[in-house]
Amino acid sequence: MKIKIAYKTAFLLTLFLAVSCDESILDQTNPNQFTVDQYYKDADQLTAATNGIYSEFYGAALWGRMMQYFCDGRADEHVPGGGQLETHNRQLLEGTYDNGNYTISVVWRGLYRIIHRANAVIQFGPQIEEIDAAVQKQRIAEAKFLRSWAYYYLVVNWGKIPVYTEIAQSPGDAQPLSEESVVYQLLETDLTTIQSDLAWNYTGSDAGRASKGAAKLLLARVYMHQGKYSDARDVLEDIYQNGPYSLVANYSDNFMEETEYNDESIFEIGFAGTGFTWSEDGNSSNARSNVMFQDYSPVAWRNCIPADKLLNDFERPYKGDAKEDPRLHATVYFSGDTFGPAESPIVLTDEMQNGNSSQFNGATVKASWKKYSPMYKLDPGGYYTSNINYRNMRYAEVLIKLAECENEIGTQAKAIEYLNEIRARASVDMPAYPTANYPCNSYDQVMRAIMHESYVEFSDEKLRELELARWRKNNKFSTLNPDPIDYIVSDPSKAYLVYPNEETTANTNID
Repeated sequence: MKIKIAYKTAFLLTLFLAVSCDESILDQTNPNQFTVDQYYKDADQLTAATNGIYSEFYGAALWGRMMQYFCDGRADEHVPGGGQLETHNRQLLEGTYDNGNYTISVVWRGLYRIIHRANAVIQFGPQIEEIDAAVQKQRIAEAKFLRSWAYYYLVVNWGKIPVYTEIAQSPGDAQPLSEESVVYQLLETDLTTIQSDLAWNYTGSDAGRASKGAAKLLLARVYMHQGKYSDARDVLEDIYQNGPYSLVANYSDNFMEETEYNDESIFEIGFAGTGFTWSEDGNSSNARSNVMFQDYSPVAWRNCIPADKLLNDFERPYKGDAKEDPRLHATVYFSGDTFGPAESPIVLTDEMQNGNSSQFNGATVKASWKKYSPMYKLDPGGYYTSNINYRNMRYAEVLIKLAECENEIGTQAKAIEYLNEIRARASVDMPAYPTANYPCNSYDQVMRAIMHESYVEFSDEKLRELELARWRKNNKFSTLNPDPIDYIVSDPSKAYLVYPNEETTANTNID
């Protein structure tokens, strides 16, 4: 049986984040809605309020749709599948956006909705008296994790951002931009202090809740983004030595519905509904499904396809490597591959895949995304919504980040060991580093192996833009390992995004 958190938003506060709404809304009160003095009375209400934070994930602003375009547009894994790609998503992908870009604006709004909802739980949850203390601490810890998660994406992509640690009740509560160091200090404090109130993992009806492992891995991301590699290594080693996680034998189990919440999973964005909502907000009495594979499917819209650069980065004999990396065909559909129910497989053809072609192995081919695709069990046709969870954090990331930390502190041999654990996965079984095409005799050579391994292991998992931003911030690109985002190389100011016009208009504290 498939188990998810019941993402039911049981409350609607009359308070709204001032910088993300029309000021006139703040003067209205709906007598059918709860206000904070009526709410937060018991454990059920605190749990419902906490679930309301998670529910924002599956609205169209975030993981239901636009957050995925946002992450893909800031990386080098995707290119337009054809002229059907929406203009605002193409602008982000090509670096031609301005402060009116919808993709940028909607993700900003979605992330601050998470922060606003989390702040309500953090602010009012402690006042509840009729509640088990452990449950109360866990829910508040979850809220702090989710707030930290949202702030992490904001600070990585925008740098200086407004910080809210209490709910905003009027336009006068709009905050000025805080330095990155202030944001990171908040995240370090919260992600450290909440760990004692969380379990390593949750199962059953609590599967998908923020865990100790998720808090630790997010803290490691925060440390590494600041160049604090020794601190990050300590946290990652704790996960490695004491956590319940391990690599699953079958790489593809990380992207299928039947194998969610497996031993490799640390934090998942859960989908369990029967339909997609085009609404930005995640408010709903029902969990929702994900529309992204309608966007990327080879037999649907095919708005984005794998970049030639990614396709040709996978190891294979054509390039002189010892063998073809099995992760390629777990990631990408090529014409000639089969899909659909095992008892009646269907051959994918060029004609089924509208739009652009790719250059691979010196030939022109049609290639499309396969990761997270429901096509392994569905016939073509219809609307390709999916209930496959997105694995926002998985154990392979712990290994590859440990490798990076070891390389930074000068223990290259240990770094290579961690990389080879990933390559030794039973279904992957790639030759250990060093290889002929990936020698590991210097810092830069090991970094090249790390960047390659990250690229092919996590492609289309929405992690790449975070990694590129970290390497760029910490000056890790070099002649051997150049920055792959050409528009940022030519205009370094685009390493950070512009603030949405609606934000700078409403928040007079931002110039």
